[in-house]
Amino acid sequence: MKCLLALALLTGFHMAQAQTTVFSTDFDSGMAAPLNPGTATLTGVQGFSGLGSVGNTFGGQFLRSATGNVVTLTLNDLPTHTQISVDFLLAAIDSLDGTGTFPSGDFLKITLDGATIFRESFANALPSQIQSYVPAAGVELARHVDLGFGGPGSYYTDSAYHLGADPALHHLAHTGAVATFTFQIEGEGIQSLDDESWAMDNLRVSVSAVPEPEVVWLTGAGLLALWAHRSRQNRQNRLLA
Repeated sequence: MKCLLALALLTGFHMAQAQTTVFSTDFDSGMAAPLNPGTATLTGVQGFSGLGSVGNTFGGQFLRSATGNVVTLTLNDLPTHTQISVDFLLAAIDSLDGTGTFPSGDFLKITLDGATIFRESFANALPSQIQSYVPAAGVELARHVDLGFGGPGSYYTDSAYHLGADPALHHLAHTGAVATFTFQIEGEGIQSLDDESWAMDNLRVSVSAVPEPEVVWLTGAGLLALWAHRSRQNRQNRLLA
């Protein structure tokens, strides 16, 4: 009986967590149609190559953007859902200035349908700079490492993150048939592409539907009915033996 109840709960949990991928690109086959890159361009990943986990690493080319530029992803005709998640690898390139006092900082801002879902500063240059972003477990792939792109000065290094491992970007409440994400590093300290930039790779969006409580209850009730039926059969078989 307890095993069946546990199975019912696990079944309901699985139903709540099942995800459907609605968009995915590694940028190696060109620019996907739902993306408006602004001034961002497809660029070889240089020293970022291989950073990540099995099946999800930087490779080939990624979408590299100057700070201040907005990359927009618009998805239409989404299936029925109650939650949406976004996953990507972030390359923080050259002299991003963190929270800063002057320049006044470089903040990665991500919005969903106009609402900010993530805004944190990233710092690559001087060790004294303040980075507001504190990576969750499994997010940071490299920090203050020269991964290419040759910023103007030997102390300008790079960092890499798997932002999809950050719970802040998962299971966001959303029900509309259209979803629009924007990605931008903004702040008064933004500079030109040859001084600082950022890039994304392996961009993926998924949706999930959380069943109504009565659906989970009916699932559990069905399993209990099956258990009761099998119990009756077992008793009858024992009586006939």
